[in-house]
Amino acid sequence: MNIDWSQLVTREMKEQAKPTQNLAVVIAESAKRRAVAYASIAPLQDAVDINDTTVAEIALLKAWKKYRVALSRLPEQAGYPSNIDWPTAPN
Repeated sequence: MNIDWSQLVTREMKEQAKPTQNLAVVIAESAKRRAVAYASIAPLQDAVDINDTTVAEIALLKAWKKYRVALSRLPEQAGYPSNIDWPTAPN
């Protein structure tokens, strides 16, 4: 039996890889949340564009846009990407 020592993964190597893995998870989660925001914003923005909105729709559109901006600012948070204070999506 031959052992290919080049394939050995040490505990230290795993620890070094954690930040990269964590960043990938955060980026994927952020992309998922942005997709929800974009899908929610589009019909509300369409209603604004054709002058067919209610006061509640305008408020909801603004809330979704604020949420999307907050998501775009995640990298500016102290502790990013290890410690994220995720914004809350509008209801």
